[in-house]
Amino acid sequence: MIKWKDGRLMNGKKLQLEAIELKDAETGLVYKSIGCIGSNTAHSYFTVMSWRADSRHIIAAIDVDAATMKGTMLDVDTTGDSCWGTLLHKEMLCFNGLATADDMYYYSIGADIFELALKSGERRLVASHPQGCAFLEPLSITNDRSCLGVYWENNGVFTIGTVDVADGKVRTVIEPGFAKPYSVANHAMINPVYKEQLFFAHEGDTEQIYDRIWSVHTETGQAVNLYKQQWLPDGSAHGEYIGHEMWSYDGKWLYFVRYAHSPLGSSGIYRVKHDGSKSEYINGDFRYWHACPSPDGRYIVADTLLDEGKGSEIVLIDLKTGSSCKLCRVNRWNRHPGHPHPSFSPDSRKIIFTHADENNDLRIGIIALE
Repeated sequence: MIKWKDGRLMNGKKLQLEAIELKDAETGLVYKSIGCIGSNTAHSYFTVMSWRADSRHIIAAIDVDAATMKGTMLDVDTTGDSCWGTLLHKEMLCFNGLATADDMYYYSIGADIFELALKSGERRLVASHPQGCAFLEPLSITNDRSCLGVYWENNGVFTIGTVDVADGKVRTVIEPGFAKPYSVANHAMINPVYKEQLFFAHEGDTEQIYDRIWSVHTETGQAVNLYKQQWLPDGSAHGEYIGHEMWSYDGKWLYFVRYAHSPLGSSGIYRVKHDGSKSEYINGDFRYWHACPSPDGRYIVADTLLDEGKGSEIVLIDLKTGSSCKLCRVNRWNRHPGHPHPSFSPDSRKIIFTHADENNDLRIGIIALE
């Protein structure tokens, strides 16, 4: 048994993390909080899976640098009072990886994408970008693990593409070429089931972006504005400020949030059919920020954007009834990686999120649903 740099116990490649129970003062809910005293611990972005197939182990980033968002990636057993984490990779951007339903972990380091078998520890290089461009976070992958959705930037040009997991071929699907000053195309997400469909976002100030949600066919390169944002009655500006999209696990819906400061219509959580044929309003009980559907299609978990200093609420929405339930309220940072970004375990019975403790250090929260 040796000690990590700050005194935490380490045995070989296993590192001990602190696990405590916290009780929410408003709702009475008790949840587990995992972290390292005096440093930052975080999970990944809400659009990717942070859990292993057993819904027990999580992929966590410890010692996260607030400026660079780089940390040490661990495979952490969340059971017990002393959670042990197995070392996966050092000095990695904490949003650059995802786990799959068969315990594979895909992550990017600069222009390279790697595959790590979490059961055996076998690691291989999947692909390298032919021009040396860094693959930007987050990655996405189909349910059958055959294709990754990726994007990159080269001299101010943003490209949406795919990577074939078997042969490593990197393909350009589209260079959207949005006009400056809002020229960024990002968050490329391959549909998990309909692999010929690739979502990407027109990034920028939501008040200025009237065509946020896009879909492109991976074979033909044909792109469509999947969700048509409404304009104000006088036609002077658009009236829906939207973002933070995510595919449902069955690939049938793209979920997104219409933010509370939108001047038109009901704010809240929405979804659009993957073929764009219809859209639906789900719930607007809170000032929603990020919204993640559960793998079984029963729930949505979302965080909220409260005023600075008031943190963020974690809210569960029942898709059968459309009703919402506040689970807890937590402290947060106003910047990445300190947003809660709640998401589900593979069995849809646990929720993971990032929160800040009384010292403003980041920790991982885990809620077990009854």
